[in-house]
Amino acid sequence: MKYILLTYLLCLAVAGTTHAKLVQITEDNWRDVLTGEWMVEFFAPWCPACRALQPAWQEFSTWSEDLEINVAQVDVTTSPGLSGRFMVTALPTIFHVKNGIFRQYRGARDKDSFIVYIEDKKWQAVEPVSDWKAPDS
Repeated sequence: MKYILLTYLLCLAVAGTTHAKLVQITEDNWRDVLTGEWMVEFFAPWCPACRALQPAWQEFSTWSEDLEINVAQVDVTTSPGLSGRFMVTALPTIFHVKNGIFRQYRGARDKDSFIVYIEDKKWQAVEPVSDWKAPDS
């Protein structure tokens, strides 16, 4: 019994060391994404594809500090104006943002692919969203 309890406590300790740094973007703080490097997911709680992506996105967010980026999400049901501002027409939609330059992520939807996209700077090969469509325009 002692070993079971000790194993359980050890598992809790290890699980507790990985903290997700998932930022919630709203109408009030969306301009934060104009500075620094971000991966931003637009989702809705009722969306089956969004719910399927959630575990991978949450796990990816635990890498934000190591990758030196911010990982965020926008709930379009609570911030509907942002889906229009960012011209989101399908869910989930993911953007990579670096210093106000927006690129739509169209790669695989798993943690490892997100990490490689950032580490290998694959976003540099993606055409930026036109200035006339930029959310801060």
